Amino acid sequence: MAADKTDPNPFKRRSLGQEVTQHLKRLVVAGEIKPGHRLVEERLARDLGISRTPVREALHRLEQEGLLTKRTRGGYLVRPLTAQEVEDALGVRAALEGYAAELAARRALAPVLARLEANVGDFERAVAQRDEKALISLNSQFHLLLYQAAGSPLLTRMLGELQEIVERISRAIYSNMDAGLWSTDDHRRMIEAIRAGRAGQAAELARRHVAHGAQWIISRMHDEKLEL
Repeated sequence: MAADKTDPNPFKRRSLGQEVTQHLKRLVVAGEIKPGHRLVEERLARDLGISRTPVREALHRLEQEGLLTKRTRGGYLVRPLTAQEVEDALGVRAALEGYAAELAARRALAPVLARLEANVGDFERAVAQRDEKALISLNSQFHLLLYQAAGSPLLTRMLGELQEIVERISRAIYSNMDAGLWSTDDHRRMIEAIRAGRAGQAAELARRHVAHGAQWIISRMHDEKLEL
């Protein structure tokens, strides 16, 4: 009963905390809040027009998830990904995506293949227009279509677990238009192998595609001190 008097609607408060968590996470993943940016509870609450309690909950939750680190002088910092995290995430993705491409070569239906081919056409136009935002979106769509072509909800869920970290990596990759050029070629070769039913080749092309991106981004992290 005492809890009801101090907080007449605790479920609403917890729900708001979850909404703030997702809001901040989206901003980090979208690159709108950069690594090293300082987040302060009071300022966030004021900017969002809400009390400090749900903001405090959100910041604590994001710290537990590893997205933020707490500062000894107050506030939180957006934690950059380490090269090891990037390598591990893309290594797992390469293995799973290779299997997805293999399954797609055995199971893909014509409508999904048509959507994959249309996606690559749109991707080429985005490269020509140097539209970084479109490249990121279309790349994500391509890989989601690949998982759909595989016809495995389990595999789609497993790959979905990597989506947030992969999107952060993709934003860094497609800030360089050269990545758009080799991605277009990779995507086209993957579709050709899938359409021809060459499962082994499709799997190998998918793994190489992810490995290419991993090598490129990790090299930039080491040589240019790039932070994701």
